[in-house]
This record gives sequence, structure tokens and C-alpha cells, in this order.
Amino acid sequence: MPRSVLNLTSRAQISSPRVLGKVCLGEMKNRMPSINALRSFDAAARHLSFKEAAAELSVSPAAIGYQVKRLEEDFGRALFLRKHRAIELTPEGLALSRRLSTGFAAIEAAWTDARMPKAQETIRVSAPIAVVQKWLYNEPTLNADPAAAYKVEWDVSQAFRALQGAGIDAAIRYTATPDPEAFAEPLLRQCYTPLMRADMARTVSEPADLLHHGLIDLGFDLAAEPDLNIWKAWCTAQGLAPPNRFAMTCGYTMSAVEMARETGHIAMGGFFVVAEDIAAGRLVAPFDVAVVPQSQLWIMCRKGREDEPMMRWFRAAAHACAARLQETAAHLTLVDLNGQRLPDQAPPTPPKSL
Repeated sequence: MPRSVLNLTSRAQISSPRVLGKVCLGEMKNRMPSINALRSFDAAARHLSFKEAAAELSVSPAAIGYQVKRLEEDFGRALFLRKHRAIELTPEGLALSRRLSTGFAAIEAAWTDARMPKAQETIRVSAPIAVVQKWLYNEPTLNADPAAAYKVEWDVSQAFRALQGAGIDAAIRYTATPDPEAFAEPLLRQCYTPLMRADMARTVSEPADLLHHGLIDLGFDLAAEPDLNIWKAWCTAQGLAPPNRFAMTCGYTMSAVEMARETGHIAMGGFFVVAEDIAAGRLVAPFDVAVVPQSQLWIMCRKGREDEPMMRWFRAAAHACAARLQETAAHLTLVDLNGQRLPDQAPPTPPKSL
């Protein structure tokens, strides 16, 4: 039957199996029935009842009957035999019902699977404890999120973890010369300035006043920068003779800062380690001169792994954190280890691809 005739034929006539059998099936190949019609037929076929199908789908029995009739019109054949207070599937209806049941089961399984949280992939990162505790542990992107694809397992032990054979995926290293055998990109250059409690800051009005108080020296040793003397560089930049005595020496900038809080002594500490304490008023950095060693923080991993999705995610998050920290030090004048002023430096930026 031509489509023009089909469109003019009444629904009552088309519902007749004799008329339906005359519909040209070739015209129907490209028409996809509505999902509502298929769902209505599937429910009616399983229950062999329009009423029970309507209850399952929360619609009226008339709505089920309408959708089934529309499906039969599209199909070109009757799918049910209507009897007195009962319906039966025709052979075509039975075949379609079996295929639809399988299809809807696959759709439901796909939907359920897509909504289930995926197992998070873990990236194991070795880093200095100060970097993790003061910066990256609280970085929003890296915080544990059940919906995130990745999570970080931190290794902050003092041992130097190799990037190969130690179960480490990535590392943050403080060095002037990263391993040439590894992928390495600069992350952040730490800067050092005198730090003290607010009550001590009220007794200091100029750099020379620092020399009248107990000072805390930094005794850490960098293989790339032996005999590192940050107090000397800072005092040289201020036109002062370097101090020749200290109240105490600490091996790490975090311990120096903690002792400054506890004792009232003045520490030469890493500015970025205490950015949060300065913002909260727990510590004060009264002078805007800071020393920048040659060493800096690098993100490192084995060559060839830097563009893995997990690694790109971690690199991007670490760079975002570093950029925010760099903004907190925008007011500082930076000097090198000889006390000479450095040109203004933009923070290292990640590749555009991240």
C-alpha cells in the first residue's frame, strides 16, 4: 500500500491483521519506532496484560493500548491477538518480545554500570614532607574524591625513592640538577626570608635589629649547592655583615619555623612553607627581601610516562598549586646567593597541553 493510502486509512482499518499484512515492509526499514512504544509492548508482552503493563510503567491501560497499536502500525503486522479480556502474542510478537527483552536488559545493565563509581587509579608520589603537608595535601584537585578517576598515595619518608623499581610513579625533588635520565619539569623555586612571631616582629623595625635576637640557622645540605649559607646572602643584600653565632640550627625549614613559633627566635625559613601561617597572622615576614637558591622543586617521572592520563592529571594539579603559591610572594624582592637582585620571575608554567 503506498504511504499516501496508508496515511489516509483509519486506525480502525489498519488495526486489522488483514490490512496490516498489506503494508510495504520496504518503506518501514528506515523508521525507528519510539522507545515508549517499545517499552509499552515489552511490558505488555511480559505480563500478557495491558492493565499490568500500565501499572508497571505508571500509565493508563489506554496509553499502553495506544502505544502498542502505533507499534503495530509501524511494524506492519499484528503483535497481539485480542481476545475477550485477554491478549496473546502472535508469532511475530513473540519473536520481537524475546529480542526486546534482551535489548532492554542490555540497556539497563549499561546504565547501571555507567552510574557505578569506577575504581580509582592510584598514583604513588614521593615528595618532601613540607611540600605534601603544607601544599599538596590540601590541594583541592588532589584531595580524595570518590568520583575522581585518580587518587594520590604519598610517600614522605626521608629515603630517596628511585623512580624505577621502588613502586614510585612520580616524585617531587628539590635539586639544581635533575636526573637527565628522567623526565623533569620545573615546579617552584623556594625563597627564604626571616620569619618570626608577631610579638617579636614588634621589636624589629629594620634588618639590623635581627642581629640582636636569637637566630635559627638552616643546616640542610644540598649536594648541588655545598656550603649553602642563606643568612649570609640575605644579610649581604641588606648591606649587613652576616651573623657569626646562632641560637640553634635546624636541618629542615619546617623544623626551623616550628622552633621560631615555640621559642620566639627568628628563623630563616622557606616563604611558601609558611604562606598560610603568614596569611593567618601566626607568623610575620617583616622584610620583603628573599633569597632564592639555585635548587628548585621539580616534578619527575620515568621518561615516556609523562603523558599518561594519570601523570598529566597530577602534573596539572601540582602546577595549579604552585601558581597560587607564587602569587603570595609577588611582593618579594628576590636575590641570589651572592645577595644580588634577580630579575622579576614568572612562575614556571605547565605545557599548554596540560
